[in-house]
Amino acid sequence: MKDEVLKVQRVVKRIRLEFEKKRVSKIKLKNLYFKYNPVINVISFIKEAEKLFPKLNCGLTSVYLKNVLGGEVIQGKYGQHKHTFLLLNDQVVDITADQYGGPKVYIGELRYPWSKQ
Repeated sequence: MKDEVLKVQRVVKRIRLEFEKKRVSKIKLKNLYFKYNPVINVISFIKEAEKLFPKLNCGLTSVYLKNVLGGEVIQGKYGQHKHTFLLLNDQVVDITADQYGGPKVYIGELRYPWSKQ
């Protein structure tokens, strides 16, 4: 079990770094995000989100994390802010909470300031 947790931590930190360095394939993101939220011009949205990371990226990162790790994308809240994150084995996996003053990478229990609603 501990090995699995460490593996998830390594993967999540690597993915955060890939987003920070703009190394995530826009085509892959487009395909994943369009299935999740078929916005009219998803490529323009992704390009704009890339400039603002971590802001405007919670949905993008969550669908990407789900593709890699599995789990469920949750449209919930971080404090009073609408926020999307991954729920994996009853654990929050979030790499964009720092847009609201939270941690850059959080893997842990579902507790305040995270909520499902």
